[in-house]
Amino acid sequence: MDLKLSDSELAIMEILWANGETRATVIADIAKAKYDWEKNTGYTFLHRLIKKGAITRRDPGFYCKATCERDSLLAQEARDVVSKRYSGSIGQFVSAFFGGKAISPEEKEQLQNLINKQN
Repeated sequence: MDLKLSDSELAIMEILWANGETRATVIADIAKAKYDWEKNTGYTFLHRLIKKGAITRRDPGFYCKATCERDSLLAQEARDVVSKRYSGSIGQFVSAFFGGKAISPEEKEQLQNLINKQN
């Protein structure tokens, strides 16, 4: 699934991933409390996400459920950034990401493990 989501749409997805299948009115209430959105704003983003196929709607009750896993969507977004901004070069991305920042021993080990898995 290749979804392109705005930050606001992603905020709605985070609510769904945290709560599982949830009524739209509850999602809108959570978004109002967390982001100070009007209820209609939450519904607008829900309808956009339904149209994009990121969530499904079940009636009666206007229940919403994410159609993709959080990790999968975020991994796709990361690949898109590397592809678009760094010409597909993971090395350039990592260099820019860590540029001037100290890497902890744990982070170094995680990176090395990822590199080792690719070989």
